[in-house]
Amino acid sequence: MGEHYLLALATTLAIEVPVVAAAFFRTWWRMAIACAAATTCTHLAMHFVVRPLAGSHLVFIVVGEVMATVVEGVVYALVSRPRDLPRAFLASALANSLSFGFGLL
Repeated sequence: MGEHYLLALATTLAIEVPVVAAAFFRTWWRMAIACAAATTCTHLAMHFVVRPLAGSHLVFIVVGEVMATVVEGVVYALVSRPRDLPRAFLASALANSLSFGFGLL
């Protein structure tokens, strides 16, 4: 893995973990760990599976971001106590939107 990828992953985690933890403030530690694990997995999949298979940059971005938001939302819903599907998907969408927006800068 190149240093650019590791910087991108670290930046993504630095943005997304606090957002998800704040969304589930009563169990922030559990959700922070879940976010770090899920985001690392989706980030790796996006960059090393989706990117090589995508026919264009636009397809890579759309498929990757949708996949990350859905997968992470499912993980948050499964880990949250009590289970809260709407909050899980809202937290995932917000966290991914913020990290994507930062990436555009």
